[in-house]
Amino acid sequence: MSRAPWRHRTCGFSPHPLSAKMFYVINELSGFRIMFNNRNERGFDGIMKKFVMLHRNIFIHLFGLFIITVSYIVSFYIRFDFPLPQEYINIFVKSLPFLLISRMLAYYLFKIETGSWRYVSMQDLMDTFKAVLSGSAIFIILMVFVYRLQDYPRSIFILEALLNMVLLGGSRFAIRYYYESRKQENPKTLKNVLIAGAGKTGVLILNEVRTNSKLGIHIAGFVDDNPYKKGRNIQGVPILGTMEDIPEVAEKNNIDEIIIAIPSTGYKDICRISNIAQSAQLKARVLPSLGKLIQEDTFSLLKDVSCDDLLGRKVLRFSRESDYKLMNKEIRGKAVLVTGAGGSIGSELCRQVVQFGPRILILYERHENGLYDIEIELRKEYSDQPILPVIGDILDSKKLDNILKINDVDLIFHAAAYKHVPMMEREPLEAVRNNVIGTRNVAGLAIRNKVGKFVLISTDKAVNPANIMGTTKRIAELIIQKSNGNGTNFVSVRFGNVLGSSGSVIPLFKKQIAAGGPLTVTHPEVARYFMAIPEAVQLVMVASAMGSGGEIFLLDMGEPIKISDLATDLIKRSGLEPGKDIDIVYTGLRPGEKLYEELYWKGEGIVPTENRKITMLKPNGGPDEMLYDKIDMLEEVNSRGNLSETMRLLKEIVPECTLKNDEIKFIELLSL
Repeated sequence: MSRAPWRHRTCGFSPHPLSAKMFYVINELSGFRIMFNNRNERGFDGIMKKFVMLHRNIFIHLFGLFIITVSYIVSFYIRFDFPLPQEYINIFVKSLPFLLISRMLAYYLFKIETGSWRYVSMQDLMDTFKAVLSGSAIFIILMVFVYRLQDYPRSIFILEALLNMVLLGGSRFAIRYYYESRKQENPKTLKNVLIAGAGKTGVLILNEVRTNSKLGIHIAGFVDDNPYKKGRNIQGVPILGTMEDIPEVAEKNNIDEIIIAIPSTGYKDICRISNIAQSAQLKARVLPSLGKLIQEDTFSLLKDVSCDDLLGRKVLRFSRESDYKLMNKEIRGKAVLVTGAGGSIGSELCRQVVQFGPRILILYERHENGLYDIEIELRKEYSDQPILPVIGDILDSKKLDNILKINDVDLIFHAAAYKHVPMMEREPLEAVRNNVIGTRNVAGLAIRNKVGKFVLISTDKAVNPANIMGTTKRIAELIIQKSNGNGTNFVSVRFGNVLGSSGSVIPLFKKQIAAGGPLTVTHPEVARYFMAIPEAVQLVMVASAMGSGGEIFLLDMGEPIKISDLATDLIKRSGLEPGKDIDIVYTGLRPGEKLYEELYWKGEGIVPTENRKITMLKPNGGPDEMLYDKIDMLEEVNSRGNLSETMRLLKEIVPECTLKNDEIKFIELLSL
């Protein structure tokens, strides 16, 4: 179903905030609904409906006059048992105008004819009762002053009032019943839905579903935490059990979905109900309270929480014509290969590269799911663009060599790398194998096949590294510097964390919010540089086009953001209250984790570029002449699983590495 009147919240169901359908509900309840959603109706029926709508008020008033007249006529016939004496026909004719004026005045005062008949309620019935009594009182006063009630049968006042009440209220409830009892053309397409919460909000949903056949929903029943409600019904819909009975109720009634309609309850209770629903393999939705909807500050919830919103600054977009020209010259008509094409950065590189019309775009990735997703996406948007998806490992020299040779590759974006610090602390041998040996392998094959340019995606964790991942990425930078000048231009681009990438803090926080919390932060003061994925990739591409070989480019990421502030902001943007709905828990710094990241080494020269968002770093001296020999030794001891020698060589190649001896022992223990 494409539209739904419920806010997508968290707790294992979509965290999306409110849908436009909710405002549809409010408009319906207010009686201001646009009557005809299908504006393309043709023929006589369509013309008649439009005519009726244009003259709606006239028809309503005429119907009111008709009800008054009919009830007055019938009351006379009842009073005289149908043979109506001639003298009373005269009284009827002379008194009818006074009755019409009295009733219409009362209808106006109580706004009887302005309500939405489709949503008539008990309150409307009470207003009708008041209007009828008031109209009768006005009519009696007029009759006393005009006719002195001479020869006028007093019982007519009571009979007419009763008939008017029945006809007026009955006609409105008949309209409501008509809309609520309409059936779908194909009942098999209806979703069987269970409402959790047999209160006012649940009734609101029930009424909306009954009156809006386009929703394609059938309400099978209610469940409620109050066990005494079990066995009762609301407007003919049974209350089937308590929240704990959801799995059993769902199975017996073939439930497809559950709507949690208890907006006044605590967030943890909503999560509890959602988890029960998930155990029964039901999709869950949550409806917020109408009071919360109309608060001004909750209109921010109308959109999903965007990672861009959390940056606290404007996200960079391509805006300079010179950037476009630079990228167009760099990519158009060229053969481009992206390693790690199924990852967060790699896939975004593919999305942006393809826009500039490469001769062929090669997606090189060892994980089939990520590769499949990005291939399908690109082929849908760029059906005429030659795209070659390849499942392969960057350590598979033969396969990668053939790909580079056959396609005469001009440009490589090397995004394939292990990047998760805690995981690489547990798997240092794999980190070395992929980030160091893999990078050297791809770089060597680029030189062999005369690739024009090689761009390494690096990280700020490579500066004074305190962990395995950062150390291996620093060695990758050294490999790039060492490889330059052999017919291929090698460039490194260094930046910090990207918001929303797989395994990063934002998806983790969203999952924790979905589970009802708490959000885990290692330290109150830990801070990181952040970028949105699209802006990071845009700057990577511009920087790579600027590079002529040997440079390290640093991207401007703004000010560092405290992770605790990020957690607080995300909770608030999800419509929740930190410390009340969701807690933040501090777990302590993990091995290899720093409070603050650094952007460049001491001694690296900082050179501005024509793009103020990109800085060029000039290394202080070249890499160690023995770098390749040391990497050969590293590869040998790493392949033999010799962790101690691997760690020793890492510290020898990167003396600035700040891994402590106790951390090395910790890593050795984890690797056993």
